[in-house]
Amino acid sequence: MATVQLVTSKQSASQLADLLNGATRRKPVVVVTTSSGQERPWIDPQRIAQEAGSLADVYLMPTGDISWAFAHQMADETQVYGGAGRVYPVGHEWTSNPRRSPLRFAFNPADGEWATDKLISDALRMAADAGLLQPVAQARPVAGIVTGVISGRGIVDLSQGLRATIAEELTVPGVRIERLLTVGQQVSGLYDPEAGRVDVRGGLRPAEEALAGYGIGDVVLARVAMVRNGKAELVLYPKTAQPEVRVAVLRAAVTTNEADDLRTLMSLDEVVRARVTATGPSWCLTMADVDDDEPVAPAPALLTGGPPWLVEELPTLDVETPPTVAMPAQAPPAAQEPIEPEPAVAEPEPEAPAAPAPPTPAIFGRRPTGTPAARPATPGPVPRPPSTPPIVATPPEAPSDTRQQLLLQITALKTRIATLEAEAEKARALAEANSDEIRQLRYVINKVEAERDRAENGLARSRTELRKARGKRSRPAAEEPQFADPELGFRHLVQARWATRTPVAEQAARPLPEYGIGAGFIQSLADLEGVSREKVADVVVEVVTGVAPKVAGREVHRLRSGMGGADPVRTRADGAVGYRASLQTGTPSARRIHYWMLPGGQIELARVCTHDDFSI
Repeated sequence: MATVQLVTSKQSASQLADLLNGATRRKPVVVVTTSSGQERPWIDPQRIAQEAGSLADVYLMPTGDISWAFAHQMADETQVYGGAGRVYPVGHEWTSNPRRSPLRFAFNPADGEWATDKLISDALRMAADAGLLQPVAQARPVAGIVTGVISGRGIVDLSQGLRATIAEELTVPGVRIERLLTVGQQVSGLYDPEAGRVDVRGGLRPAEEALAGYGIGDVVLARVAMVRNGKAELVLYPKTAQPEVRVAVLRAAVTTNEADDLRTLMSLDEVVRARVTATGPSWCLTMADVDDDEPVAPAPALLTGGPPWLVEELPTLDVETPPTVAMPAQAPPAAQEPIEPEPAVAEPEPEAPAAPAPPTPAIFGRRPTGTPAARPATPGPVPRPPSTPPIVATPPEAPSDTRQQLLLQITALKTRIATLEAEAEKARALAEANSDEIRQLRYVINKVEAERDRAENGLARSRTELRKARGKRSRPAAEEPQFADPELGFRHLVQARWATRTPVAEQAARPLPEYGIGAGFIQSLADLEGVSREKVADVVVEVVTGVAPKVAGREVHRLRSGMGGADPVRTRADGAVGYRASLQTGTPSARRIHYWMLPGGQIELARVCTHDDFSI
C-alpha cells in the first residue's frame, strides 16, 4: 500500500536531506510541503503516492523551522517550502542544474490539483529515466478497450468491470498519450493492481514493421531531435524496446544557401516534412525538394490500431495556463513601464538575463520560539507583462526581403522570450515571498507565461516560414548553366536532380536509366504554367528509375483516351503503352505528366499538361 512519510522534526528533515544528497538512493523522491500556518497541503501527497506506487517515495514536510533545517543542507535553488512540491531524480545532476528537478507551486486548491498532476508526471518520468520500469510481481496479462484519453492518461475498461490507466510517462519517452492511444482502440498489457495501471510497452510495434510502408520518394514526417549550424538529426520512429530511428541531414539537404545556420531554420522537437531517398536500415532523407502541395505519408502508429505518432501542426497562439483562482474585478496594481528588448539585429542567439536570487525559507515561517511572526514587507510595483506585438506575415513579393525580415523577427522573438522569462522569474520570487499579494502575483505570472509561450510559438512559425523560403531559393541566373539546346538543358536538370536525391554511396547501384524525350515534350514544358521545371525533373527521375508507381502521390496509371473507366488505353503501333503520373495533387487543374512505356521497358517522355487533358 502506498504511504506518505511525514517529516516531523529537524532531525528527520536533516536525514531526508542526507538521503537526497547521498549515494544510496535508487528511486525518485517527492517532497511536498504545507504553506506557513496551514495544517494540510494544497498538493495531495496521498494521490501522488498512490499513482507512483513503488516507483517513488513521497514525503510531507511543514514549512517553518523544519523546512529551514532541510534547506540548510540543500544546494541553492533545490530547496522546497511554502506549500510547493518538488521531485528529486536519481543521481546528483539536479544539484548543479535545478531545472532537472522543477519546483511546482501551489497557493490554493486549484493550484494544488494542477501541481499534484505535475508532480505525478515528474515522478513517473524520472522513474522511467532511472530504468525502474520492471514488471511488478503481482502484474497479470489483461486486455481492454480505451474509453478516454485525457490529462496524460489513457482510460481502459478491462473485463469484470475493472478500469485502469495507461501513463504517458511510462510508455514512450517524449510521445504524448494522444499520439499513442485513441478512443475505441483495443490494447493489451500487464496490469498492476496496486497502482491501477496497464503497461502496454510489450505491444509497441518494432521499427522495421512500422516503417515498412515507407518507400523511396515518399514525403514523410519526422521530429527534429538535434540541430546545429550545419547538421540536424531527424527521428522517424521513437525509442521503444529498440533504439530510435534517427537520420542525420546536412545543410545541403535542407537549404541551397551554404551560409544558412540550420538553428535558424528549424526548432528542436519541431515536426518537419522530408523525402525518403534511401530506406532502412541506412535511411537517408532530404528536405530541400519537398513542395507544400505534395501528399504526406501518415506516420506509423506505435500500437496496433492507434493514431499516427506524429502529426503536422503549426503552433497555435492559444496557450493553456495552470489553473488559478479567478482575479477580482479590480485591475492589477500599478506597474512600472515594461522592459523593451533592444532593437533586433542578426547576431548570435542572446543569452537570457540572469534570474533574481531565489527567496529563502526564512520568509515562510522561521522565527524565534514564542515571538509572533513578522509580516513580510510589501513588495514594490509588480512588473507588468509587456504586450506581444502581432506576428505579421511578410508580403511574398520580395523573397530576399522576406528572408531578412524573418531573420530579424526571429532574433527579436528570442530577445523577447529571454525578457519574458526574466519577468516570470521575478513574479515567481515575489509570489513566494509575499502571501498577501499571491492572488495578484499569480495573475501576473500567468499573463507573462502566456505571452512567453505565444512568443515561442511565433518563433517556431517564423523558423518554419524561413526554412520554406530558404528551401525554394535558387542560385543566381548567372551561376546556372546555359544551354542553346533546350532538350540538353532539361536532361542536365534531370541528371542534377538524380544526383541530389541519390546518396553518393548508392549511385552506382541505382543509376539513372536511359530515357527518350518525345518531339512535343520540351514545348509542352515551356507552355505549361503553375509547376516548376525542377518539380517536373524530380518526377521524371522517379518515373525513369521505376520509383513513381510506389509513391502514392504520383497516382501512376495507364492513360486512357478519356475520363471514363471503359475508355480504351492509349497504345502505339510499336507496342508502347501510354501512362500518366501526377505532378500535383489537391490543386485546381492539377498538372500531370504523360509518357510511353516501350516494349523493352524504356521510358519516353511525351508531354506535361493539366488534369483534364488526355492527349499524348
